[in-house]
Amino acid sequence: MSLTNINRQNKIDAGVLECWNRGVMFFPFLQNSNSPTPHLTESRLKRVFIFSFFLIIFLEGCLFAGAWTLPKKQLWLKSSIYYQNTSSRFCNGQDALAASYNSVGCHNAGDSAPFDPFVEGESRALGAIIEAYYGATGWLDFGVELPFYSLQFTNLANPDRPTSNNFGDIRFIGKLRFIEKPFIATLKASAKAPTGEFTVDAEAVNLSEGQWDYEFFGEFAKSFWPLRLYVNLDVGYRIRTDNKNIEYTFGNEFLLLAEAGYNLSDKLMVKGTFDWLRGERPTIKITGNQLPWRRELLSITPSFIYSPQRNLGLEAGIRFPIAGEDFPNGPVFTGGVTYQFSLL
Repeated sequence: MSLTNINRQNKIDAGVLECWNRGVMFFPFLQNSNSPTPHLTESRLKRVFIFSFFLIIFLEGCLFAGAWTLPKKQLWLKSSIYYQNTSSRFCNGQDALAASYNSVGCHNAGDSAPFDPFVEGESRALGAIIEAYYGATGWLDFGVELPFYSLQFTNLANPDRPTSNNFGDIRFIGKLRFIEKPFIATLKASAKAPTGEFTVDAEAVNLSEGQWDYEFFGEFAKSFWPLRLYVNLDVGYRIRTDNKNIEYTFGNEFLLLAEAGYNLSDKLMVKGTFDWLRGERPTIKITGNQLPWRRELLSITPSFIYSPQRNLGLEAGIRFPIAGEDFPNGPVFTGGVTYQFSLL
C-alpha cells in the first residue's frame, strides 16, 4: 500500500511509504466448552487451539498501516493467508498442579508441553482474511475484515475428526488520525460480530467466538526520513461480551504491538514486529469465581515486503511464539498481497 499519498506533507520517500502501509496482519478467536470446570477437557483443548489461531489472525489484521490513514477516496485491499501445524502448547497454572502434566514437562505456567498428557493432540489450521479500508477524509478511515478458516484438531482418541471450513466473525473498523506532526497519532475502534458458525457440540470445531467483542487502540508512528526507517506502536484493550451458550465468561484483554521497518531498496522492505496479549482470568457465571488460567502470548514476527510495482505489495513472514499461557506453541507462516488505488 502506498504511504506516499498517506503522508504527503511529511515528504517521505514513495518506495518507503508503499512498504510501510502494508503493515502487520491480525485476527479473532473462539469458545467451545460448556463446562465451568478448570480441567482441560477435549472441548477446551480445541478451544485453546482455535482461540490462539483466531488471535494470531486478529493481531495480524488490526494494523493495516499502523497509525497512518489513507488519502481521501483511496481504497486499500489486502488478502492474507496463515498456516500453523503444532502438537504442543504453553500450559497454564492449573496444568502445572497435575502430576500427569508434570510428567510431560509442564511444571510451571508457560512451560511447553503436549496438548494432553494422555491423548496428546495436534492442531492444523489454515486461515485467510480479506480486508478493505476506505479513506473517507484523509484523516478518517473505515474498514472491514472477513476471515475464512479451515481448522482441525485431532488426538489419539479421535484421529479422524473432520476439518471445519467456513467463514468466521466479521469485523468493522474505524480509524481517526488526530495528530500528524511531529508524529502520527490515531484512535482506532472495532467491533467483531458473531456471524461465524458457533455450536456447543463438543465434537464441533467452531469458526466463531459466538459473541460481540469490541477493541479500542491508540496508535503512534513516526518516520525518520531521510533514513528509510519507521516505527509504530499500538496499545489496545479488548472488551469481551457474554456468550450465553457457555457457563463462564472470558476476561477482557490488553494488547500491545511494537513494529519497526526499514527499506533496503525502493522495492524491498524488512520489518520486525513484537506483540503481547494478556487476558484477565475467566469467571464462572454461577459462582463468580475466577478460573485458574488466563490467555497470554508474546511473539515476534520477522517479515519482508516486495513491491514489484507502485501500490502493489507481496508480504511473507513467520510468527514465532516466545512465551505464553494456554496457547499453542508453534510457528505461524504468513503471506499476503496488498493493493491500493483511487476511486476518483
